[in-house]
Amino acid sequence: MLVQHFLEYYARNTPDLPCLTQHGKTTSFGEVNALANRVANGLLTLGVEKGQRVAILGENSLQHLLLFMGAGKIGAVTVSLNYRLTPAELGFIIRDSETRALLALEGMQDSMAGLDELLPPETVILTQGNGTGLNWEDWLADQADTPPGITVDPQDAFLQLYTSGTTGNPKGVVSSHFNFISLNTMNNIASPSRANAGMAGIICAPLFHIGGAGSVVFGIFSGMETLLHRAFDPVQVVEDIENHQVCNVFMVPAMIMAILQLPDIEQRDFSKLSQIFYGASPISETVLRRAVEVFECDFIQMYGMTETTGTVVNLTADDHRRALAGKPELLRSCGRPSVGAEVRVVDPEGNELPRGEIGEIWLRADTNMQCYYNLPDATAANLTDGWVHTGDAGYMDEEGYLYLKDRMKDMVVSGGENIYPVEVENALARHESVADVAVIGVPDDKFGEALLAFVVLKPGASLHTEEMVDFCRDKIAGYKIPRQLEIVDELPRNPSGKILKKILREPYWSGTQRGIG
Repeated sequence: MLVQHFLEYYARNTPDLPCLTQHGKTTSFGEVNALANRVANGLLTLGVEKGQRVAILGENSLQHLLLFMGAGKIGAVTVSLNYRLTPAELGFIIRDSETRALLALEGMQDSMAGLDELLPPETVILTQGNGTGLNWEDWLADQADTPPGITVDPQDAFLQLYTSGTTGNPKGVVSSHFNFISLNTMNNIASPSRANAGMAGIICAPLFHIGGAGSVVFGIFSGMETLLHRAFDPVQVVEDIENHQVCNVFMVPAMIMAILQLPDIEQRDFSKLSQIFYGASPISETVLRRAVEVFECDFIQMYGMTETTGTVVNLTADDHRRALAGKPELLRSCGRPSVGAEVRVVDPEGNELPRGEIGEIWLRADTNMQCYYNLPDATAANLTDGWVHTGDAGYMDEEGYLYLKDRMKDMVVSGGENIYPVEVENALARHESVADVAVIGVPDDKFGEALLAFVVLKPGASLHTEEMVDFCRDKIAGYKIPRQLEIVDELPRNPSGKILKKILREPYWSGTQRGIG
């Protein structure tokens, strides 16, 4: 079974059923399938072969879904690019993925201008609206809307999303059709109100994240109408919930908080809303209690990672009710394994630890990635007998609930964005005033964590926060730029010279329940 089989099923049996709505324009399952066939045939005319990569750059769009499905029909693999990255960062990913065709959507002219000299010469460029390369609309109109007739296997790769690594270079996480079919089955089981035809789901998470990409595939899996937001807008989310038969919304806690801060939010009508899925960072008991009062629906926390194609552990709606009825410590948990998933907490040698002891969290499920693209050593280091090493430290209680305590790697999660400090440190180290630098995550009420840079200055030099921010703007994406700066005389290091970030973090996290946001 393949991802596109679900699209083809609904297109065959209920072709007029709404599939995706964006900015008031609805495209049916029949129309999406025909357009996806055009994309598939068009990619073949460009010389894209099974197993090769095609990329898309831009905010959430119908074109993302068409590329996911069209590439899937010929066994090609979509790379959904983070449009917030700098041209240099994008150029690395496009080269690393050996992208054969790149679709740049409207509004990406600046990024594309900076990419011109960084793209491999064999990469075919498609642009929406004005721009160099093939015009997307004209190219699509020239293609046949019949099935391409390419044999694809469930174990063939479907999507490649990039996640940063501690070495500073992002890694391409390869997920198969089978991974996504398994993910959707697991998520459907975890849903108190299971999505089906006639319902709608809102997607406001970016489609270059597994949360957004997984959600748009879930809409196809369920025959559900996807209300796709170009980017997160709390007012638009509320209006869609009021005006549509919304079953699902996935949001990071920062999005939930933004909605709760809207004026007169208590007077809005959320009676149609069935459930809110949230993840990427925990939610405070205070925020959750208010959210439950305002939305009056089920809440489900989701824990997973790009390497697991998304969620493999859930804090269920019943768990939330139990927490709010007198067991609030459950809100610090990310839940118990989804159907078919397994969780281990292990010591540095990979031995499973007793309940209550802290170690590294390993996850095993049919959703686990195939590999890091063209990185066999990194794959072997992060996959042991099918177990993904999360890099998160935590423990399991006697009831099997998983609790996160800290990150064994240095990753910071701010507003749902994964940030590895080494990338930020490498950028700051290029400043003429910086002799040494370390970046950590500190608690932040809005985003869970915020970046704080510790800088040792060169003799006689100076550096101010505004100068630091301006310096970083053309080197790393905006969300990776620290907005807090501390000038220090030296950084704490162990005898081998490694910076002791635990010492830097302690004053900021000492009053919290755990060492992450």
